[in-house]
Amino acid sequence: MTPHQPPPLQQLHYSRSSPDSAPRFTAAGPDLPALLLGEIEPLLTYEPLDDCEPPDDGPGRGAPGGATPGEATPGGAAPGAGAPCDGAAPADAAPPGEGPRFPVVFGHHRLADGTRLLCRAVRTGTDPLGRRHPFHAHAVRLPPDGPLPGGLLPVEAWESPSWAERTPGTGTPEPLAALAPARRITKAGLLEFVTARAERLVPFLTDVRTLFRRPDAPQLLVIERDTGRIAHWIAVASAVLPRDLAHRLTFTTYTRRPLLARQQIVGALPGSEFDYAHVAGDRRYRVHDCAGGHSSPARDEPDPWASVAARVLLADRPALFTEAARFRTAADRDATHDAGRLAALALCEGIPLDAAGRTAAARWARFRASADRREPNPLLAPLLRALAVAGPDRPPEEWAALAELAEFFAPLASRTPGAQLRRDLRAELDRAAPGEPLARVLALARLAEALRADHTPVLTARLSAALLGDAAPDRDAVWAAVTAHPGLTAAVLGTLERTAATGDPASVVHLLTGGFPAADLQRLPHLRMAAALADGSLPRPRRSPDDTGAAPGPNDPRSTGRSPDRIAFLAQLVRSAGRGQGANPSVLRTAFRLVWGSSAPTPAETAALLDALPAERHRAAGLDDVLVRSALDSAPDDAEAPAVARILVLRCGPRLDPRRHAALLLLDQAGAIDDGQEVAGFTARALSLRAQARPLEPGIEDRLRHVLVRRLLFGDPCPDELAELAASGDEELLGAYAHEARGGGVDLALRRTPAFAAACFTAWYTAPGVSALWDELRTGLLDEVLRPAMRFLPREQLDEIQQVLYEQDPSWEELFQEWNRRPGVLGRLGALRRSSRGERRAD
Repeated sequence: MTPHQPPPLQQLHYSRSSPDSAPRFTAAGPDLPALLLGEIEPLLTYEPLDDCEPPDDGPGRGAPGGATPGEATPGGAAPGAGAPCDGAAPADAAPPGEGPRFPVVFGHHRLADGTRLLCRAVRTGTDPLGRRHPFHAHAVRLPPDGPLPGGLLPVEAWESPSWAERTPGTGTPEPLAALAPARRITKAGLLEFVTARAERLVPFLTDVRTLFRRPDAPQLLVIERDTGRIAHWIAVASAVLPRDLAHRLTFTTYTRRPLLARQQIVGALPGSEFDYAHVAGDRRYRVHDCAGGHSSPARDEPDPWASVAARVLLADRPALFTEAARFRTAADRDATHDAGRLAALALCEGIPLDAAGRTAAARWARFRASADRREPNPLLAPLLRALAVAGPDRPPEEWAALAELAEFFAPLASRTPGAQLRRDLRAELDRAAPGEPLARVLALARLAEALRADHTPVLTARLSAALLGDAAPDRDAVWAAVTAHPGLTAAVLGTLERTAATGDPASVVHLLTGGFPAADLQRLPHLRMAAALADGSLPRPRRSPDDTGAAPGPNDPRSTGRSPDRIAFLAQLVRSAGRGQGANPSVLRTAFRLVWGSSAPTPAETAALLDALPAERHRAAGLDDVLVRSALDSAPDDAEAPAVARILVLRCGPRLDPRRHAALLLLDQAGAIDDGQEVAGFTARALSLRAQARPLEPGIEDRLRHVLVRRLLFGDPCPDELAELAASGDEELLGAYAHEARGGGVDLALRRTPAFAAACFTAWYTAPGVSALWDELRTGLLDEVLRPAMRFLPREQLDEIQQVLYEQDPSWEELFQEWNRRPGVLGRLGALRRSSRGERRAD
């Protein structure tokens, strides 16, 4: 043996010469350890299925040495089964017109001592009973690792001409340095095979990936109608695995008892001693039945690598698996980016991939760019072009992966692939901006900037909303993204300007606390006001004396009384908007909202505003409603409110709805009653306006009740006004009148002021019978308020009361006497009356 000549392979032969004989080792190399024979013997035993029958024309046909049909039960190939995949019939396929041949057992096994056994067993004769067929097995022992001599994979020795089908006549194996490649599984045949079984390809490849990941990985049970097809499945697995793993892959193309086999891929035929129901829940097995039986369900987590690998095989590019292994770097030692490397190569070769494959390719490119900064990735440029033109139907995960490559897409901005990606990106931005996580939206914005894509209004709105939000980290991230790109800065500033003008300007003030470059705000008057408020360049309004908290901010609704501070502050804000903006109605509106927020000014402030602003200016600014609200929502004791209501009626009355118009008139009327400037018929007018203004604001309701009741009780006697109230039957106002009349102030006035007592008597005798409610109230007031007060008055005061009543009308004096008649005093009262009348006549 020359130094360059490899040592001969260790061989052995195992045969059964006749149906009646026992199988035995018939030849073995002299250097083969005898201790291994016991382990090897079960691996070489040939057990065809019980229903294998010889053809009608007897033995002697078929495989070399006379193999005959009969491998499986009658019925032909499984529905949808593919044709032989190597351009010729598999070794155990029958000639036309015959059933399938007996199985060819081809296996690669790992022995206990770490070495490997590669063997082939075929039938060499027939058994009349169909159970103990003569067979011959030829095996070679291999080193623990590495390829076969000549660099072959184990599966490439399938049907090698080096396999013997009979024992050497000398009883000693002939020297064999290497197995000659059979080349029975060709590239074209493998393509035809995987195309015919495309639906099973991804599940099978997913399971193949698990075989070397952990020691307890499940075995793959592959069921086909002939062992040639099983050999093709093994070839598929060997093609996709890294070369070093493919050399170690253990398999067998056939076993009668698959559940006793220990190989990683176990082939079986229909009818083998196997029941899917028994292994359906067993994690030790994954079943791939291509003969019409049950297969294991797909795994819960799809494997992107398997999907990419299937497309590579179907595209007839098996060499890409070897190329992918070559691109594996030291930084990529685990299997995290296996799918990405293969997907990147596939895309560069023009193989279309699904979204998961494209996403994996983009992530691998990002990883490779980060891990190997000093070594450029030769695949990056063609990969970016392929990713750019992949199509618009990309899920969010793929867009996220593309966004990570934003800096690398910049050179494509002016090219056709970049234009297509830019168009697709605009649609994705409109879809993602409203609801996707902010980090993903910002990543898409960076990609849009790299591709020089216009920023869509939807994106601008989302970024502006994030800036105006309460999450400080989000604000900082968006701020950095926005200010880094002038185009996006201008778009967002425009949105913030509209927000300040039509939305909540206080939120813009909160944002601008960090400050914008002054040049950016020259043509943005609303942002200029917000910035002036944010940077503290304008003095805030002073705190009013009744304030106990901090000084009012721009949104503080607290009143400052008649202090002009907030009015002056409003004028300062308008001036900060820039020259020529004072007449801009929207600027006045924004300044107003920056000072008062969503609150209304106090009536005093409203009065000052109405003095300072012409009607057409506050009307154009849309302030009429808030000014009206300040009057309508005023406190019952606010002294300014009635006067403000009078001005608002004159300025805004024709544009107000009837209810608010009536409420302002009623507030004005209440002020006139309180000031003593009412005119006759004020009660009827107030009652009418009150009915038109319902539902009436509580402050106006309380004010009216207070001033009307006190006017009718303590003002100049006006029986007609009280009669109007009595006739209305208004329970609320009449009840308030009765409640006030029963108070201590009335009782005291009755005892001290005869004129007031006389007025109460005439008032409470007014309009008897006008309503049951009034009769009940007035009777109660006469008997429970006036009579107790009269009972303890001295005679002189009673005389004064009668004199007042007489001067008003003599009949009132008589009514009072009759009402107040008491035992022992009637004569004196009558004499007094007659004397008084005589004196008046004498006069």
